[in-house]
Amino acid sequence: MANEVTQRRNILMRPFDNEFLLHQRLEASVLSPRASACYTPLQEMESRVLLQNLLRTNDFIHEFERYAASIVYSLAYGFRIVTGDEWQVQVAHQALQNISSVTQVGQWAVDSLPFLNYLPKPLAPWKKTAEEFYALETNLHMTNMNEALVREDWNWTKDFKNAKEAEGLSDTAIAWDLGNLANAGVETTNVVMQVFVMACVSHPNFIATAQKELDEVVGSDRLPEVDDLDNLPYIAAIIEETFRWRHIVPVGIPHATTEDNYYKGYLIPRGSTIIPLFNTMRRDGKLFHAPLDFRPERWLNKKQSGNWGYGRRICPGRFIATNSLRFGIARMLWAFNIRLDGKPLLVDESAFTMDGIVSAPKPFKAIFEPRSEQHRRVVEQCICPADIDVSKILKQIHKQQVSVGLNPRV
Repeated sequence: MANEVTQRRNILMRPFDNEFLLHQRLEASVLSPRASACYTPLQEMESRVLLQNLLRTNDFIHEFERYAASIVYSLAYGFRIVTGDEWQVQVAHQALQNISSVTQVGQWAVDSLPFLNYLPKPLAPWKKTAEEFYALETNLHMTNMNEALVREDWNWTKDFKNAKEAEGLSDTAIAWDLGNLANAGVETTNVVMQVFVMACVSHPNFIATAQKELDEVVGSDRLPEVDDLDNLPYIAAIIEETFRWRHIVPVGIPHATTEDNYYKGYLIPRGSTIIPLFNTMRRDGKLFHAPLDFRPERWLNKKQSGNWGYGRRICPGRFIATNSLRFGIARMLWAFNIRLDGKPLLVDESAFTMDGIVSAPKPFKAIFEPRSEQHRRVVEQCICPADIDVSKILKQIHKQQVSVGLNPRV
């Protein structure tokens, strides 16, 4: 059913073949480590806006989504998400809900009995549902792409349209590639940050250690800047532990092996369905002492594999997302004491959604309280309206890309 809804245009659902590799190459030019490093001025600006918004509201879930969405929509299409209530975000919500509904195991009989797909439409009501879902998402992606092409500044849409890899692709295919990146960028960064806040209110002991590191490296008169991030190993460890403690994709998307393979002496025949169980692996008591505890010190000066997937299917936007997390989490811990609002939070399987690919915390409350009046003043003064100029920032990004030897296509 998922392939019916996406018409095989969602790279997550595609088989590993030449078409998959073509789309991956198309995306690589804007998602490489060098390209991603050029986007920090945008992340730097949006994380300042995030802090100021958190001074006014404790609706952190909404603010995290706005933060993540504005970064990726600015890059992909050349416009900011200002409120988080824009129609593009609302339609993207619906599209993601549609995908979640069709990827649930057992939801659609045709997934278990593929021969049912040969039935005529009157006897196969899921076909009409799939057509409606596909039309909604295609309209969103085409509208965003067409509007991006007439904007003044460089953006991913212009880059894709002028790429050699795009020469044989339809406009719809290109629009879906851009839309896939936008949807994934919003959902992943946003949910990882929600899990981080859940860790803050359920296992708060690590916060003092993080703030001590921030005070020593940064002080109290300014925000953490991009040059500080590599000098904050405990903040990096917090991000690693957030992925281990509760991976946002507890069960990976099923895919089939393309050839016979051996793993630890076991034969995995060609055509076998492989499903990575991320949460199970990361809660293995043989690998992690007290796996249900949140302990960033596990990852001081080391990393784990699999945060963003494995092999050739690893998330292509991981470098951008990681930088967004580093800015957001470092600056929130510098500025705020994040504490529980209400009764103690029980963190177990019932505390998370389980109706789609990404598993997010169910809504919970937390208070973002400035650490001091000095921290409050710095946040209040950290950005002014004149600094929130996405056109100016995209020009800066384009110039920086050229300076490091990249060839942005416009």
